[in-house]
Amino acid sequence: MHYSAVRMPTLSQSEPQPPDRAPPVRPGPGRIPSPPLATCVVWISLPAHGDEDNGKALCERIRQFVRAHPTGTFCFMLEGSDMVNARIGYANAFKELDRELGGRMEVVCAIPAPIPRMMAYTVATMAQAPWTIFRTRTEADLHLRMRGYLGEQGGPRGDGPPHLWLQNRV
Repeated sequence: MHYSAVRMPTLSQSEPQPPDRAPPVRPGPGRIPSPPLATCVVWISLPAHGDEDNGKALCERIRQFVRAHPTGTFCFMLEGSDMVNARIGYANAFKELDRELGGRMEVVCAIPAPIPRMMAYTVATMAQAPWTIFRTRTEADLHLRMRGYLGEQGGPRGDGPPHLWLQNRV
C-alpha cells in the first residue's frame, strides 16, 4: 500500500490564530507545586460513621476554632483511619465549610476505606481549598513532611507552624 502525504491548509493572515501560550512552569527537582505553608496545622480525627449530623457538628467545631483564630491560614489534617462509612450529608457539611473558609485552608486526608474516601473526593472536586487525599496515614505524613509541616521524625518541625489537635466530640 502506498500512502501519499496530505498537505494541511495554511492559515492566512486574515484568519484568527491561537494566542501564544506561555510554557508551563515546572517546579524544581524534589518540589511539588502547592500553596504557601499554612500558619497552623490542625489535626482532626474523623468519626467511624460520617452522617449529616456529625458532619455538621464537626464542621461547626472547625468554624469555632477558626473564629477563635481570626488571622492566618490552616492546614487541616483529617485522620480517617477508623472511618468505615460516610453519607452524602457528611460531604455536604464539608462543602459548605469550604465555601466559607476555602481561602484560609488546605486539607490533607488519610482515609483508607473506599466509600468515605470517595466522599472526600466528591468534596475536593468542587472545593476552593486544595484537598490532598491519601489511603494511608503514612502517605499523608510523607506529604506533610514534603510540604514542610513535619520534621524527619514525623513530629512538628521546630521552625515550622504550630500543630494543634482539635478534639472531635461528635
